[in-house]
Amino acid sequence: MKCMIALLLAAATSSAFALDCKNAVSTPDMNECASIEQKEVEAKLNKVYQRVTKSIDEASTRKALVEAQRAWVKFREADCKAVYEQNKTGTIRTLMFIGCMQQHAETRTKALEEFNSGG
Repeated sequence: MKCMIALLLAAATSSAFALDCKNAVSTPDMNECASIEQKEVEAKLNKVYQRVTKSIDEASTRKALVEAQRAWVKFREADCKAVYEQNKTGTIRTLMFIGCMQQHAETRTKALEEFNSGG
């Protein structure tokens, strides 16, 4: 009986605190929702990058793209760190950082898709 009550309480607790990203109002919830969305954008970026690099037959072109991607990763991290620093005294700093990372990832995904299509 105690086990059944514990399971019911656990189920009620987890559903009572389900994250509703469409109606997030607290800073922690907004950060968590942005993080979830960013992970999806990153997954798409990685998938497109892998597809594009595998589709390149010429080794020198593939190598150049890999080097460009590594440079882009460093640039994005530095750029978004600057955004974080600009907002470091506010609670919006994490949301701004995640937004910066996401915007760069979306732009890079489009660029890679265009690279793959030849223009």
